[in-house]
Amino acid sequence: MKYRAKGRKSSGHEFAEFAPALFILLVCIVPPMLDLLYLGIAYAAGWYLNHLQCREVACVAPARASDSLARARIAWEGSTLARFVKGRETGSSAAWKDLIPNDNFAQDTAVVTTNVLIQPFLQIPFMGSIPGIGAPITFTYVSERTQEERGIN
Repeated sequence: MKYRAKGRKSSGHEFAEFAPALFILLVCIVPPMLDLLYLGIAYAAGWYLNHLQCREVACVAPARASDSLARARIAWEGSTLARFVKGRETGSSAAWKDLIPNDNFAQDTAVVTTNVLIQPFLQIPFMGSIPGIGAPITFTYVSERTQEERGIN
């Protein structure tokens, strides 16, 4: 004797709902979610570049800041993280803040601004104008650190 639950038939109606649900899931939900997860990793990679540059600038004399910015950028571009996020630096600059202007022995603060252009992980055609999902996005980072070398030594 076969047992059947009341009100439920196993004639295959659920397959008619499965195909549209799978299409919506695989086309409309998963690719944008992958791009959003990727943006988090890309933001962290750009922050790491800014951190490297700020650390390098704080350790050299102000006259050699551009060399240290380039060294940090080259080291970052050679890393696997930068190649994964398909990022490139579009500009960086170093500036100094003198916290106590009249005191020659007070430490200055090095301020580094970095711009990083990130390409999206997946090119989604129907979301072409949204930065980070269909179009490239530029992240700008600003950090400061106490200057360790003032060029006196």
